[in-house]
Formats: sequence, structure tokens, C-alpha cells
Amino acid sequence: MRLTRIASALAALMFVLASCGWSPPNSAPQSASDCPVEDTPTAETVKTAVQKVGERWTETDRGHTGDCRLHWVVIGTGDTAQDAAVQVLFFDRDKPLGPPTPRPRPYTTVVPLGEKIATVQYQWLRGQDKPCCPTGIAQVRFEIGEDGALKALDPIPTPAP
Repeated sequence: MRLTRIASALAALMFVLASCGWSPPNSAPQSASDCPVEDTPTAETVKTAVQKVGERWTETDRGHTGDCRLHWVVIGTGDTAQDAAVQVLFFDRDKPLGPPTPRPRPYTTVVPLGEKIATVQYQWLRGQDKPCCPTGIAQVRFEIGEDGALKALDPIPTPAP
């Protein structure tokens, strides 16, 4: 009887966490200083890529894959709302690869996955979701393709507006 109660309580907790858009914490961000300087996008390269998105955008986060080839910079507008849009810019060392999506989106994070792959986690509001708790979620793995372009290994979600 006691085991049934514990199992029921754990199941209820998992349901609550899942319905509030909870996602597991990201792995610790990697500093660009973990990579040799020649494998890192320069400040000028990042600045130029950010300016192409718009003047109001600034860097909020960055990271790279284990092999130091695929780098990303997350940019935002400074808006502190929970549903503020961000954009991810990818780089092959110092060469800009561009964003994975044409338009910025809210609830977007990036984490490294192994030596050569970065995972972008997209979340979005569904139904009656509150801005704090998006329940739509998908992860898309990215790598640098044989042609040197950014390559999505999974479908990029296109939630209905």
C-alpha cells in the first residue's frame, strides 16, 4: 500500500513538471577559452554576424562543441520577459554559418552534444499555456555538413502561431 502511494506521488510530480514545460537543466556552458584562439570566432566576426540580425541585439550566451569547431552565440534584445525572443548564430570556427531559423524565437537554448554536435532546444506555447510554462518542446541536433554548411539532423519545429 505504501509503495503504491509513493509511486502515485512520483507519477503526479512528473506530470506536473512535464505540464509546466519543465526541461532538464543544461550541461555547464563551455567557455570559448577552452579552445585554441585559432578555433574561436573573433570578436569582430561575432559583432558583424550580430549586426546582420539588427542593432538592438546583443550576446547573451555562447558555447561550442567538444572539438572546438562548431561554435554558437545566443543573442537577445535585452527584454527580460519570459517569452522574449532570442536568436542563435552558428560559426565554423571563425566562419559565420548563420542562424538555424530565419526568425528569432522565444524559449530557445543550446547545449553541446558530444564532439561535433550542438543541440538546440525549442519550446513554444500550446493551448492555454502561460508564458512561464511552454509545453511544446523539440530538440534539433546540428552539425557542420561535408559542404561546410550548418546541417540540421532533425526536423526544425514550426509551431502554429
